[in-house]
Amino acid sequence: MRPCQRAIPVIGAIAAELALVGVLVFALTLHAAAQVPQAKPDLPVALVADQVDYDTRSGIVTANGSVEVYYGERTLTADKIVYDSNTGRINAEGQIVLRDASGATVFADFAELDDDLREGLVRGARSVMGEHVKLSATEARRIDGRFNTLTKAVYSPCKVCAADPTPLWRIRARRVIHDEVERIIHYEDATFDVMGVPIAWLPYFSHPDPTVDRASGFLVPTFRQSSVTGYGAQIPYYWVIDDYSDLTVSPLITTGDGLVGVAEFRRNFEAGDFSIGGSLTRDNYEGPQEFHGHVEAKGDFALISDYRWGFDAIATTDNGFLRRYDFSDDDRLTSEFYLRRYAEDGFFDMTAVYFQSLRDDEPSGQIPVALPDFDARHDLPGFLGGGDLGFFASSAVLLRGQGVDTGRISLGADWERQEIMPSGVLLRGFAEVRGDFFVVDDFSGVDNATDLRLAPLAGIEARYPLIYDSPGGVTHVLEPIAQAVVSPYGINEADIPNEDSLVTEFDETNLFDISHFTGIDAFEEGPRFNLGMRYEMMSPQGLDFDASAGRVFRFRSADEFTEGSGLSDTASDWVGAWSASYDPYVTVRQRVRITDGFELTRNEVGAEFDFGRVDFTGSYIFLESDPAIDAPEDREEARGSARFWLDRNWSLLGNMRRDLENHEFVEIGGGIAFINECCEIDFFVKRDFTESDDAPASTSVGVRIKLFTLGNEDQSRVNR
Repeated sequence: MRPCQRAIPVIGAIAAELALVGVLVFALTLHAAAQVPQAKPDLPVALVADQVDYDTRSGIVTANGSVEVYYGERTLTADKIVYDSNTGRINAEGQIVLRDASGATVFADFAELDDDLREGLVRGARSVMGEHVKLSATEARRIDGRFNTLTKAVYSPCKVCAADPTPLWRIRARRVIHDEVERIIHYEDATFDVMGVPIAWLPYFSHPDPTVDRASGFLVPTFRQSSVTGYGAQIPYYWVIDDYSDLTVSPLITTGDGLVGVAEFRRNFEAGDFSIGGSLTRDNYEGPQEFHGHVEAKGDFALISDYRWGFDAIATTDNGFLRRYDFSDDDRLTSEFYLRRYAEDGFFDMTAVYFQSLRDDEPSGQIPVALPDFDARHDLPGFLGGGDLGFFASSAVLLRGQGVDTGRISLGADWERQEIMPSGVLLRGFAEVRGDFFVVDDFSGVDNATDLRLAPLAGIEARYPLIYDSPGGVTHVLEPIAQAVVSPYGINEADIPNEDSLVTEFDETNLFDISHFTGIDAFEEGPRFNLGMRYEMMSPQGLDFDASAGRVFRFRSADEFTEGSGLSDTASDWVGAWSASYDPYVTVRQRVRITDGFELTRNEVGAEFDFGRVDFTGSYIFLESDPAIDAPEDREEARGSARFWLDRNWSLLGNMRRDLENHEFVEIGGGIAFINECCEIDFFVKRDFTESDDAPASTSVGVRIKLFTLGNEDQSRVNR
């Protein structure tokens, strides 16, 4: 039943509201026609209230009880309003709420407005802009339908409550002007408070309002201390050049190395986007004072018929420069230029690649430059014998300053057909033939040698998935898999270099690949049988488990594979993997490779836990040595990262990476973080144990602060 204060009979209330709307529209229309001829006649005007009185002699309309006034997309609600048709003014009292088309909302105790709700005086104003952001003032005036001028105002996006009325941070000002057209908030005589304590004062400053996606200005700085570069601060300035481009200048000021200039320019085009950035400093940390820096650029653009071209390039002056200033931990940099097309009927990919080694013991002359690598494919579904026919082409050219130069062109075709037999067995037949032409220079002392190779193969695969639904809705799937592949011997000749298939990672994911090599230069010879089993369990309670295992059998050893690959003998190593998860709390997985003597040659373990306040991710890896691929020692490493939530806002973080083979840490770090609806603060410490000639091991301590709605990342997005 309706509350007593709105206990107007339904028919009577509707009639009163309709009558009032007609009276108010008539009064407003007369006023607009008499005094404001340019007023927009297409904006709807309406008023709804519990009780309405209209004095025909004075032209005053008085509405009481849950009053709602609509003017276009602007609305006013109040306990009481008085409208004077002679002056065109509206006085509102009680629980006043004003809303505009952008969603901005003003709460007030008293308001005096014009009849289109665009200008006037508001007392006890509290404005809400966007999500959580609030402006409060003792008095507010709206001028020219554009400016909101607030006296003795407070700005903050932080939530407050009766028990704790002081926000975490706020800006108090003698006067605040909100320009709704430019979407900028100006402050005069402003004080910045943290937990109610004043920490900074400015006579004037401004920032974009929360509805702005991009605006020029300073972003939140980052502070840190490093045992190598000393104390440092990075103060970014973001400049919106136009709707489609911007520039961020982020000078890094250090006490040890002085000034490091950092900048990034971004530009969006109708067909794509482009960015270029880098850093530059002049220092003597390597001896004589000289320039050090790096540059990186990215671009991606659309061409006709689904083609795209682009580049992703990076280069630096010194091996340890990027790690010294915490830009990157990579020890090799890859730059590429590409032209690509991917579609349902195939793909085209042409890429030129340049590598820069940052390892102190790796001569740059031995690092190849890849002139355009070319790969293309075109598929013809159902074209031959009910199967899918495909044609492919590939080429690669590698040039070195010191060492072997190689080139290869490959052309081929493949076919595949799949059928489900009445018994439920899934059969797949496949075949491939490829021709490879090689050109090599300075390989085994031979200049300008060429070679031609024909590489055919064919095979068949059978899978028999067995499905069982047990009580409780648990589904079990057991699937034995057998694959037979035939190919000739004697394909890999000694004068053909292997550039793209040096490292073979044999595991359960590629057990049933028709070739266990990652590239084309090396060819897997002879007949072989790939056998395996897969099991999966799925439960409606979120508990899932899957496992797979298998191996490869041959008639004779495969000398084209290294001994450490697990594939060189007549019977390969066993490969297997399993994973178990209880969604969303825990996931554990393991991948192994085991010899017939039950010796682990590869062991990878990973886990993710999410138990209320604790988040943890960890991994362990062991790889047996393989001198043939420049891995003379075993590799054993552990990584982990964790977060412990002390409460809903505070958390402890930690991460580590340890070389178990050499019994030393690679990296270790930790910190404490605070986050709520209005800010994020991270205190961190990190120790990097990696050393090079110009970047010794270092310890860094720093703080990152984000005040949401003031210079955050959301205001530095480039439009398309």
